[in-house]
Amino acid sequence: MANLLQELCCRVLPLVSPGRALADSEWRTVVRMAEVVLEGCEVPLSAEEVADNVEQLIITGNSRRAWRIRALCTLVEWLPFTEHGKPFSQLSVEQRHELLADRFQRGRLGRLCYKLRFLVVMGAYGDAKAEPVVGYQAVPDRARFRDRFRTRATKHRKSGT
Repeated sequence: MANLLQELCCRVLPLVSPGRALADSEWRTVVRMAEVVLEGCEVPLSAEEVADNVEQLIITGNSRRAWRIRALCTLVEWLPFTEHGKPFSQLSVEQRHELLADRFQRGRLGRLCYKLRFLVVMGAYGDAKAEPVVGYQAVPDRARFRDRFRTRATKHRKSGT
């Protein structure tokens, strides 16, 4: 069943340019979602940078299931058409806020669409520019792990590995 769904999605979803993971319409949907999710947030990134980060996460992960993210973006783009007569990327910021707060909180499809929000958050907070705002530190740099990583590195250097 999963293979059949994957094959169907790959035939129906828009074409992806070489070197990209998302089609233009899917990327635009991520940008519009980022505009809503990150509104009022102190992260110094534009919505376009966040969408680029999400795309880079997909490329770096080299997942065989990236088609699921593409299908999710397409679902988010077209689900509001039933209520608003427009795709997600053409709705106003207020309408997109309302969708996230109401429609995407209920129902099976709505809750599925809400998952795109988590990808946007990963794309925003995973960027090096966001580290001062978020307070992220790489694991080896954290005080409680600093000694453990130094000891391991020293042992490897002494043993020649």
